[in-house]
Amino acid sequence: MVALWGVSLLIEAMVSGELVYYWGTRRMEQRITKQSNHYIICGFGRMGQEIARQLTRAKQPFVVVEHNTAQVPMLESFGYLHVQGDAREDDQLIRAGIKRAKGLIAVAASDEENVYITLSARVLNPHLYIVTRSSQPQGETKLLHAGANRVFSPYIVGGRRLAQAILRPSVVEFLDTVIHGEHMDLVLEEVKVEADSPIAGQAMGEHTDVERLGVHLLGIARRDGHMLMRDLNSYAIQQGDTLILLGDPQAMKAAIIRLTGKAATFNELPEEAPA
Repeated sequence: MVALWGVSLLIEAMVSGELVYYWGTRRMEQRITKQSNHYIICGFGRMGQEIARQLTRAKQPFVVVEHNTAQVPMLESFGYLHVQGDAREDDQLIRAGIKRAKGLIAVAASDEENVYITLSARVLNPHLYIVTRSSQPQGETKLLHAGANRVFSPYIVGGRRLAQAILRPSVVEFLDTVIHGEHMDLVLEEVKVEADSPIAGQAMGEHTDVERLGVHLLGIARRDGHMLMRDLNSYAIQQGDTLILLGDPQAMKAAIIRLTGKAATFNELPEEAPA
């Protein structure tokens, strides 16, 4: 009798645990299906964790795809939307909403994995902006051929940053303050010019001079890939160009409305991010 009672308790615990897991997974899937124009982070190692923190600070929606079950408790503790599975598989990327996503960041453990992820992502969403890392020098070319828009080597980027930190410490500190928003006195933002933007086809100095609002135009990333740094007010801005702006948050909101005709949606950062 005691044995039967023990078995029944065990079965009840197993069933209840499975139900909790099922409903938890189901709720997660429902929340992910509501996401659009979001980012997908493939890999939740140290780099993926930092990317998730930065996107959280920027109030940007994202979904993490991670195959290592040991990372799931951390994902759940932070409340991050996630898919537990291999990001190289189309089904997992589809579960993460890749066809509705804005961008994907591939930071898996190896270049080979990142190549597969990039190939799959590019096929599933040809318009996706894909950023990935490369651990090996020869990996950059492969990743670009696979469909990545930008490829970064942590060693090269880290080395350059360390060199600049010793050569130009004040410049690095200024950029950190602006980009990472430690004090929020100024924000650095980019605005892409769409076909219906009031600025399309005009020069910045003609009717939409944002300098009067207290926002500075630092550069223009042209749609052909070239970066303009001089004579910005005389250049006729084209659809597909991206304006690089610097200013205080309130002035930036007004400038974005003037330039795009739409409400500002730039990445305001809170003072502190989750640890």
